Amino acid sequence: MVESTPSKDQFLVEHADFSLREKIKYPNGGISNFYDNGKDMVIIDEDICEHKSNDPVFSYMLITDKQNNYMHQFKRVFRFLGYSHLEVDKYLSRKEIVLPTSYTRSVGDRSEQSDVSPLELHFEKSFSNAYGMNALKYISREYGICDENGKNYFLDYFVQTKDEKYAVEENGVTYHHPQIIGEEKYKNQLTKQNTCASWGIKLFRFSTEDCAFENRIEDDIKQYFGSDASKFIDDGLKIDRTVELYEHQSISLQEIQKRRDAGIKAFLIVLPTAAGKSKIVEEDLREFSKSKNNFKGLILVPGINILADWNQRVHNSLPELEDKIDIRTYAYMARHYTELSSDYYNYIVVDEAHHAVAPILKRVIQYYNADFTIGLTATDQRPDKKKLETVFGSYSTSLSLKEAMEKGIVAKANVYRIETNIDLSKVRFNGKDYVNADLEKRIRVTSRNELIVDVLKEYFTSGEASLRQGVIFCVNVSHANEMARLLNKAGIVAASYTGQTKNPASVMDDFKNKKIRFLCTCNMISEGWDYPELGILVMARPTLSKVLYLQQIGRGLRKTDTKKNVIVIDVVDEYGAMIKACNMHTIFANPYYVPFGDITITNYTPGEMLIVDGIEERIERITEVDINTFEDKYGDYLSQEQLAREYFINTGTVTSWIKKGKIKPSVEYKFGSKSLYLFSPDDVEKYRKELGIKEHNNDTIKQDFFEFLEERDYSLSYKMPFLLAFVKNVDSIGDAKIDDVLNDYIAFYQDRIDRGLQVDRSTCPYNETTLQDRKAICRNMLTNPFEKFERKRFLYYSKDLSIISMNHALYSKMNAEDWDRVKSQMQKDLEHYYSDMDGI
Repeated sequence: MVESTPSKDQFLVEHADFSLREKIKYPNGGISNFYDNGKDMVIIDEDICEHKSNDPVFSYMLITDKQNNYMHQFKRVFRFLGYSHLEVDKYLSRKEIVLPTSYTRSVGDRSEQSDVSPLELHFEKSFSNAYGMNALKYISREYGICDENGKNYFLDYFVQTKDEKYAVEENGVTYHHPQIIGEEKYKNQLTKQNTCASWGIKLFRFSTEDCAFENRIEDDIKQYFGSDASKFIDDGLKIDRTVELYEHQSISLQEIQKRRDAGIKAFLIVLPTAAGKSKIVEEDLREFSKSKNNFKGLILVPGINILADWNQRVHNSLPELEDKIDIRTYAYMARHYTELSSDYYNYIVVDEAHHAVAPILKRVIQYYNADFTIGLTATDQRPDKKKLETVFGSYSTSLSLKEAMEKGIVAKANVYRIETNIDLSKVRFNGKDYVNADLEKRIRVTSRNELIVDVLKEYFTSGEASLRQGVIFCVNVSHANEMARLLNKAGIVAASYTGQTKNPASVMDDFKNKKIRFLCTCNMISEGWDYPELGILVMARPTLSKVLYLQQIGRGLRKTDTKKNVIVIDVVDEYGAMIKACNMHTIFANPYYVPFGDITITNYTPGEMLIVDGIEERIERITEVDINTFEDKYGDYLSQEQLAREYFINTGTVTSWIKKGKIKPSVEYKFGSKSLYLFSPDDVEKYRKELGIKEHNNDTIKQDFFEFLEERDYSLSYKMPFLLAFVKNVDSIGDAKIDDVLNDYIAFYQDRIDRGLQVDRSTCPYNETTLQDRKAICRNMLTNPFEKFERKRFLYYSKDLSIISMNHALYSKMNAEDWDRVKSQMQKDLEHYYSDMDGI
C-alpha cells in the first residue's frame, strides 16, 4: 500500500530547505506536490494510480509536460509515489551513484532491428528536423544504466553535451500512464527515472500525446537540449580497455603476445570478409591455451550457420581444444550467461563484432572478466555511427576493402548496373534505412523484377558465366518468392531462401551441390554464411545501410583456386534528390562506370576489351555516376520550413522572398512541379544580416510574444477574443481544449448580437446564422487568428487531441503578472477597437 502524504505536510517538516512550489490536482483524482530548494526538485504523487472505471484517465501530458519543464529548470528532479522519508533521503543525500565494483557501464542501440517503433521514428525525425540530417549521430539508443543494486535499465535515447547528459523516453500512454499501469509498474518507472537523476542524467518524457503536436516537440527538443548541435558529443562513454587493431596476418602472432604481455586485454580485428580474420584467432587460441592449465574459451556467433562453421573449424584446426571451447549464439548466451561465474572463460571471441554494442550482447561480453577478448568484423562502421570502442576500447582501421582487393587478399568485384525507372523518392526514411513496408510497394513491380531476370538470362546462361552461382538479396519474403518464380519461369533454377522456407538445410545442400543456381533471400545470409564459390551477387534490395550492403557483398569475396572475382549487379532505381541507396560506386568512391569493369579501377580507356568469365565487352564509353549522397553534401543545410522557423516567419513569406529575388536558395531540386529549396549555414546568416532579421530563440520568446501583441495589428477583432478565451481556459501545462476556447470565442460575438451591438467591421462574416455553424467558425478561428500565433511558434494545435497548446518555453516564463498583462491589453484593445462600433 502506498504511504500517503499526511494532511500536515510531513515532507516540509523534515526538509526545511525545501518549499512547496506547486500542487496539481488531476481531473479525476490524485495530486502531485512539487517541492524545490532552488537546485533540486522532489515530486510526491498521491493517489495518482487510482482510477474510477467510469471516468476517462486524465491527459498523460499533465505529467510529461509539467515534469519536462521542471527537469529543464532544476539540476535534479526526483519523483515518488507517496512519501517515505528513507526513500527520498536516499536519493537526495547521494551525490553520485555508487556502482558495484564489477559493473561496467554499457551503451547499446537498436540497429539490429529492421524498423524503429512509430514513436521512436517520430522522435528521430523531430530530432533531425531540429538539428539537421546528420544529427542522428549524436543519439545513443538503448543507453544502459544500473541502480545501486546492479539492476540494469535501458533508456530509449541518450544525448551528451559538453556540459550535460540527457535521456529521452518515448512513452506510449497505454504502457506508462499511472492510472492504466497501476502502482507497481509506476513505481518501477519512477525508480528508473530517479536512477537517471543519480547518474546526473536529465530524463525527458515525450508521450504519444506530445507527438501529436508536430512542431511543438521540435521546439521542446531545442529548448531542453540547446539551440544547436555544436556542443553535442558523438562518441559516448568509452570502456577503460586498451585495444590494438591488427590489419592482416602479416603482423606476427608473436607481436600480439608481446602486446598482450604489456597489458592489452582486448583486440579488434577489422578486415574485409575472406581476408583471414579467423585464421589469426585459430593460431592465437592454440598459443594462448598452452599457458593455461584449465583453459576455457568461448566463441560468440550471431546465428546457427556461423556456429556450424566454427564447430567445423575448431574440429579441423584445433582438435586438442574441441572440448575446451564453447561455441554459442548470442541468443543462447543472453539467456544463460549468468549460470556461469564471471571468471569462467579465459578467452572470448566475438564474431561479427560490429554487433557488440547491441545491449544484450554487450551485457554478456561485459559480464565475463576474461583474460583476453578478441572481436572479428569486416566493418567497424554501424548505421548509428556508434564506435566499437565502447566495447573494445580505442582503435583505428586502415585496410579498406579496395586495398584488400588491390592486394589480392579477397576476390575483385566486377560491377554491372541495372538502371530502372522505379521512383523511390517517396519511400520513407526511418533515420537508418528505408521503411520496409514502403519499399515493398515500390520494389515489387513486375517490370523491375523481369529486368533483373533478363540481365541474368542475357549474360549468365552460356559459356563460363553459366557456371556461376549467385544470391539475389530481396526486400522481404514475398519479393524473394516472386524473384524465384520469375527465374524458374525463365529456365534458371532458383529457390527462395528465407525465414519461412521449409527445410532450409535441404535447400542449402541443393545449392552447394549445384542443383540450384540462385538463392533469393532476405535477412538470411547477409553475414557469416560462407560459400566460397559464390560468383554473382544481385543487389535487388535498396539499402541506406553501408553495414548491411558490405555484409551482403562480403558473401562473394572469398577467393578460391578457381574463383578470382565476383560479379556484383547493382539495381539502381530513381531516388530523387533526397536519399540514395548504397551501391558499389558510392562504397568505392569510384565516379566512373564501365559495365563489368573492376570497381577498383578508374582509368579505363574507350576501345579497351573487357573479358570476364567468357563475357567479352568492348568499352564503348565510360559513364560518370554520382557517388555523393545527399546527406554528405547537404547535411547541415536548412530546408524552406527550417529557414522560416529560424527567421520567425511563415513558409509563405520565404516562398514570396524567393520569387521576388530577395533571397536565393543555395540549392534547388525539382520534384515534378514542386521544388525543394535548401539554404547553406553561410547563406542563412548572410540573409539574416541583409534583411535585418533578429535572432529568435527560447531566451527571447517572451519578449517576442509581447512585442507581437504590441503591434496591435487588428484588421478584424479576432485576435483579442481568441486570446482571452485561450487564457481563460489554459491549464497547468499550457494546454486548452479547443471546444472550450471555441465556446468562449463564439460567446463573445453572440453576446454582441444579443445586445443589438455591431458584431465587427463589415468584412466580418459573423452573424446570427453563421455563429450556429461551430465547424465553420472553428475552421475560421484556426485560420485567423490562431494561425498568426502558430506562425510565430507561440501556439500549436493538435487535431487528434483537439487541444491548443502554448510553446513550453514561453509558458514556463509566464507568471501571474504576465497573464494579467495579456488580459489587460486585450480588454483595452477591444475597447479601442469597438469605440466607433457601439462600444464594448
